[in-house]
Amino acid sequence: MFEKTNLIGYAQLMRLILSSILILFVSCLAAETVYKTVDEDGNIIFTDKPSETAEEIRIDELQTIDNPNPAKYKASPKPKNIFKYESLTVTKPEGGAGIRSNSGDVSIVVSLEPGLRSSDKIILLMDGKEIGSGYSISLQNVGRGTHSISASVVDGNGKTMISTSSSFSILRASK
Repeated sequence: MFEKTNLIGYAQLMRLILSSILILFVSCLAAETVYKTVDEDGNIIFTDKPSETAEEIRIDELQTIDNPNPAKYKASPKPKNIFKYESLTVTKPEGGAGIRSNSGDVSIVVSLEPGLRSSDKIILLMDGKEIGSGYSISLQNVGRGTHSISASVVDGNGKTMISTSSSFSILRASK
């Protein structure tokens, strides 16, 4: 009986020793050696190649992270170079001006910054009716009273890019 008890104890002891050796062996396989050096600029460098000034660092387990939902790369379209006019102003006649002209002659002038592109056009309106296009226009026989001037820059598709408005009054002698 005594021998049987020793055999059981011996078998358990051998299992324990073999298990310990196996665990030690597997942990040695999983460990990696990394070397840390510092260059003359003070930058820390990690490498797997030893050097004279390298400090050995043992890494027991490498950290890995699985991305559960990797983003799919989609090239974004190039942003279009959007052109924009900065200002459009009726410079003549000045806003709210009273113009004494018995013949009703009026010159309308607009300024635009930056200058007009070849694909665009300036449209001038007086009292809601188109009177011409361009930077200036001369009108004759404009009736007495207050008139509104509108100027718009439209692109080749007819889309208004910028607009402005102003008003003036014609002072004429009555007949």
